[in-house]
Amino acid sequence: MERVVVEVPINNGFSLAGPSTTPRKRQVRFSARHDIILLREVIAQNPFASKEPGRTWARVGEIITAALKDENFEVDARRCRERTMLLLDYYKKQDFSSLRRFGTERLYAQKEDLLHEVLELEAEKGLLASSEGTKYQDDELRKQTTEELPQPEQDEPNTTVTQTPTTEAEEEREEMAELSAAPTAKQPCQCCCQTYSEILSFLEKRSEAEQRLREEELSLRREELEIQRSKIAMERERLGAERKERERRFELESQERQVILDLLKEKVLKG
Repeated sequence: MERVVVEVPINNGFSLAGPSTTPRKRQVRFSARHDIILLREVIAQNPFASKEPGRTWARVGEIITAALKDENFEVDARRCRERTMLLLDYYKKQDFSSLRRFGTERLYAQKEDLLHEVLELEAEKGLLASSEGTKYQDDELRKQTTEELPQPEQDEPNTTVTQTPTTEAEEEREEMAELSAAPTAKQPCQCCCQTYSEILSFLEKRSEAEQRLREEELSLRREELEIQRSKIAMERERLGAERKERERRFELESQERQVILDLLKEKVLKG
């Protein structure tokens, strides 16, 4: 904890007060080795798939702080998440110069492989979120459509009618009318059934169309990942070619220096 002296104005002057007890957070700088440790722990904990990503990032910070305790390297959840997102942003933009900064070629190759795995974890999170959101919209639409369907009319309760004395002819006519009206009262409501079947057919067609759209989106995401992989492979080949060229030049320079040394030795011995 650093000691900070605070000046307090007294009688138009300043006097020294006691040291401030407010702690100041020590700023840390990530090296290539620290980045590799961070990315390995992110892959192990996978905060992208966690239901509580904040706690998972905090766990990543605690593990890294404990592992680098001898170096006084302390990081929290926010610092780990921001550093990981920054490295992913460099990787997506193919800013290889920033990724290669302050590190050897061997460390850069490890960092590149780890970033590719982290990118796949992030892509899987996006696909799962898209699938769950579409499923939620389908359920809400079905629920809303079911609530808006017209309810079938209930049969009116039978009422007891007090009949007045009638003649036999009138009673026969009433019985015939009741018999003829009875079958029509039991016929189902064709309008409601037709509307319900049309809605179900519409929902099925919409679900099929959305399923095809999701499959196309997944296919596009896979193609994007394949393109990124191919770019990474090309970059690796380029770096490998550059490394071989440097090794070849170094070998030629070594041979030239050896020839010069041999000539100098001969001259010294002859002299």
